[in-house]
Parts: sequence; C-alpha cells; structure tokens
Amino acid sequence: MLARLTFLLALAAAPLAQAQEPPPATAEQIASARAIAARLIRDAGAEGIFVDKTTGASAEVEHLASGLRCTFSGGPNDRIAVFPSGGGLPRGDDVGCTSYDEALDIDLSFYATRYRPLPSEAAVVADASRAITQRFGDAMPFTGESASVSGEGRTPPLFAGFKVLIQGQPKLTLVLVSHRGEWGFKARATGPYEDALGVSLYASILFEAALEPRQTD
Repeated sequence: MLARLTFLLALAAAPLAQAQEPPPATAEQIASARAIAARLIRDAGAEGIFVDKTTGASAEVEHLASGLRCTFSGGPNDRIAVFPSGGGLPRGDDVGCTSYDEALDIDLSFYATRYRPLPSEAAVVADASRAITQRFGDAMPFTGESASVSGEGRTPPLFAGFKVLIQGQPKLTLVLVSHRGEWGFKARATGPYEDALGVSLYASILFEAALEPRQTD
C-alpha cells in the first residue's frame, strides 16, 4: 500500500510530459466496464440522471446536470446514489457516488448538489465536520501534512480532516469542498492514518479529475 501511495506522490510531482500512458484497454475490458456502469445506473434508478461515459478498463459515469464524473472498479461497495428530493430540490439535483480501493484501503465518495441558495464552501465544510464529530465521538482534528491538487487557475478545495478509530484502527477521514458555478461539490475519504498524506493526495487527485471539464465525447 505504501509503495502505491509513494507512486502517486511521485506522479503528482512529475511533469505531465513524463507521465506514461497506461496500455490501451482491450475490447473485452471495455465491454465489462460498460456493463458495470450500466448496472450501477440501473441499480440506483438513475437513468437520465447519470450516463455511461466508459472508454477504458474502468467503469465511468457522468452526472448530466453537473458534469461530475465517477469511476468504479466493479467492487461490491461501488454505488451511485440519487438522494430523495427535499428542501425544494428537483430529483437529480442531489447525487453521489461511492467507491472503495481495496489495495489502498480507502473509501471515497463524491457528492454534487445544486443548493438554492448555494451556501459558502466554509459552511459546507463546517457542516460535514460536525457530522464527523457526531459520528465519531473520539474524532480529533488532523493537523499533519496534507496534499491538495487543483486545476490551473482554480482555487484549491477547502479541506478538513480528523483522526478517528474504526474497528480499533486509526484512520484519517476528510472532507474536500469546491463550488463551481451553481453546483456545490464535496468529497469524503477515509483511509489509513499512517498514510495520511497519501490518502489526502489520492482524494484530491481523484476529486479534481471528477470535476475536470471534458470535451464533448
């Protein structure tokens, strides 16, 4: 696990030109990934809200209204959520997706919500922090080193992290928040506390990738 997190750190620090392209996916891998994406959309009742954007070996879906993209490996914890309408929000204006990297032991969830009105990023971070401390009575604010990744010209997402115990194991659980246009985006990640820097880098890289504007597919 530590070796893979070290690789992520090195990759983030390396010039883009030095990054090596992964081998192209086979037709069978793409077909399998598309089947996973279709199943996740179907299981969530999210037809017309999320669409399949898979082009490689990993399933990828896009939330049509916000542009949020989520990737999945097909594990049992992968899921898409379309939350019940509440507070006047139309169905599809409050969604999320969850995945789990078994090799790194990191849970990762993304959320996109079109609040009316849109609260500040700081208010969303404060609300998420309250939820964490209520859930974990032993939560302690994380004050160690963390990593942040943002696209050129963009402000890095706001960050808050906590040290918690889950089944007796110390974990870093964190929240990242970024508002873009009329949408509020949030990431929640939980992973091994001893690799806190790598966990924050992993979450930050994938959060930025999920929000990166795409050319029309």
